[in-house]
Amino acid sequence: MTNPNHPHINLYRTTKHVANPFVYLALMAALSSVSAFADQNAGDYEVRRVLNVSYCEHPDEAKTTAGNCDLFLPVDAAKKEDAGIDNIDPAQPSANGKRPVIVVVHGGAWVAGDKWTMDQHASKLAEAGYAAVAINYRHAPKHKFPSQVDDLRVALVWIHDHAEQYDFDLERVGLYGYSAGGHLVSLIGTLADESWEKVQPTTNWSQDDPRWEKMPDIRAVCAGGPPTDFQTLPPDNTSLAFFLGGSRRECPENYRAASPVCFVSASDPPIQIVHGESDGIVPIAGSRAFLKKLSDAGTKASLFVVPKKGHMLTFISPQLTGTMLEFFHQHLRR
Repeated sequence: MTNPNHPHINLYRTTKHVANPFVYLALMAALSSVSAFADQNAGDYEVRRVLNVSYCEHPDEAKTTAGNCDLFLPVDAAKKEDAGIDNIDPAQPSANGKRPVIVVVHGGAWVAGDKWTMDQHASKLAEAGYAAVAINYRHAPKHKFPSQVDDLRVALVWIHDHAEQYDFDLERVGLYGYSAGGHLVSLIGTLADESWEKVQPTTNWSQDDPRWEKMPDIRAVCAGGPPTDFQTLPPDNTSLAFFLGGSRRECPENYRAASPVCFVSASDPPIQIVHGESDGIVPIAGSRAFLKKLSDAGTKASLFVVPKKGHMLTFISPQLTGTMLEFFHQHLRR
């Protein structure tokens, strides 16, 4: 029997039965459309949406949208008078008109979820002058780790290949994700500077795959409510087997390879963590431990705690949106 007070057990127990993440995602989706975002003024730019663009073909996923993304593009010609969130200036294009670009990654315990649940977050980024690319990815248990990580990599390659078409600035690429999406962006961010020996367990790509050369450098990572250390799970607990292939005793390398905390180094990009103080799904203790590891390594990192909010209320909170925008402005504004 596992300890219910274990810092990550609540997340793992919600993912143990596949039905629970769907309930969780339904709540997230409903919350994402409520009026919490209305408390913030409109941003400086109109938003052009390009929906259901294919960034990756998955032959075995022909009836799903696993390889699709939605684009949220700022439109310069329709600037507004409102300044958006107070005291945050809009992101400026480079001299050649290129815009910083943020990949936006949804949550859902790796088994569920859809890019449209991130619509409000992606829209706020575009209103502030960023190109936002909200992606879908393959889900467990049909597709286990590291399929989801590789899908995020493919999205980054797609951004490289379409930079001219959509005016993406490849020198200013950021990642933003919430919950399971926060885990994926944290992992890609901490892995960016690692050797092939460490990267190999986190991918199905070969070392000589030409796509590695196309992946742009990540300049900033914002992770909301992220699980970041799976090695704390009891060795015989199987509640993450649907994602990691077995218990930690059976698949120790997977549990390590999936844990962003294992790849922290001083040369990681700046990382902003946002976490609800009362999060009962992904308890905040994990983010505090992640921050300490980052800080001890010399990484530029910070943790914003949303007072008295749980996992889903933090997801829709103005504090999350404001912190995310302020962070990207600090690191990606020209």
